[in-house]
Amino acid sequence: MRRLMLLVPALLAGLATTACDDFASPAALTKPTILAVVAEPPLVQPGAQATLTTVVVDADGVLAGLATRHALIETYPGTAPMGRLEDDPTGARYIAPDPVPAQPSGAPPLDSVRIEVDTPIGTLTAVKVMAVLPVTASNPTVAQLTIGGTDALTQTITMTRGASVMIEVASEPPATEDTRYAWYSSAGEIEYFQSTPTELVAGDEAGARMLYVVIRDGQGGVAWRAVPIQVE
Repeated sequence: MRRLMLLVPALLAGLATTACDDFASPAALTKPTILAVVAEPPLVQPGAQATLTTVVVDADGVLAGLATRHALIETYPGTAPMGRLEDDPTGARYIAPDPVPAQPSGAPPLDSVRIEVDTPIGTLTAVKVMAVLPVTASNPTVAQLTIGGTDALTQTITMTRGASVMIEVASEPPATEDTRYAWYSSAGEIEYFQSTPTELVAGDEAGARMLYVVIRDGQGGVAWRAVPIQVE
């Protein structure tokens, strides 16, 4: 079991690098983007189930009511998916097998769910990897988010055009060496968009903008937050 748990983060990270085929640059969020696919819970016990929710955003906010399709696909070439899917009001339910079938070469028991979302600019695609293990797990939460030293979880954020501020996020439970970050924004440029803290440089045009952050714990858990920013 310990060996499987050690292998899961590396495999999830490797698959996540190609999970979505239409990610906009976080420095210029100009079109609909799949921000995250959240499984609750992130790890599924044999015979249990998890709900899948796909978060799609654009420069103005979270997009709701989009037609979404889910399908199980091969995780390991030549090995059929082991679980099944059912429709759910939030998106879909993944139901894990019990017992879990043997995997090739002792690999961790993983299923992959392909998600297709119809947006005004076309169909976006992502892949969510589900690990089936006899353990309990929870998604992290965004515990702290500051913009220019201001608490963005409780206060309205205003930026001056062209101004530079530091942005920082923290999770609960605290980050580990497996934790990864991603910032997305229509408010300006974020050169180091996979770091925290990092710098946001506001654009030259005034108006209502958005900042998004995603935290991935490396064990399948995901947290995200959307913050409106007024650029003046």
